[in-house]
Amino acid sequence: MNNKHLYLFVIFLLPSVLASGQQINRQAGIRSGESGGLFIQFTENSGTAETGLFGMLSFRKNGLQVTGLKLYYETSLSEVAPDLFFVWGYGGHGGFMITDNIRFFGETYLFRGERFLPLVGIDAFAGLEYRFSTIPLAIGLNIKPWIEFTFPSFITFVPVDLGLNIAYRF
Repeated sequence: MNNKHLYLFVIFLLPSVLASGQQINRQAGIRSGESGGLFIQFTENSGTAETGLFGMLSFRKNGLQVTGLKLYYETSLSEVAPDLFFVWGYGGHGGFMITDNIRFFGETYLFRGERFLPLVGIDAFAGLEYRFSTIPLAIGLNIKPWIEFTFPSFITFVPVDLGLNIAYRF
């Protein structure tokens, strides 16, 4: 990871350190997958479940994407394991990429030189997360399908963006 990515991660993590409150649980970590990256997450109890906000920085195709999701943690899996949660959510992403090619409906289009391509998209999220009770660590397996519109006129649909995330809980 070069210094630019490290500085972005520290800036992204800073608001969570400044936030206070006993009811808010925080996580910071990394997610693998096609649109994986560095993330931070805030959750709080909401009745018998938890709701949360998830923010992630991704670095795909020499660009930067920012993803924001609203997450819901269900406690319905507590019979299987008390620290296992089903999580689902929705949100969106925006950013840019710099590339000399793009895939569009199964075809690869080549450009003359690299191009700056702004993008905006819609995301869904579903997965399982296990929170270790003895150490401040969480690990999860999730799927994050997304569709994005890349300007000037390309649409990308990724129905299976499978990822593994590891997070430090504080």
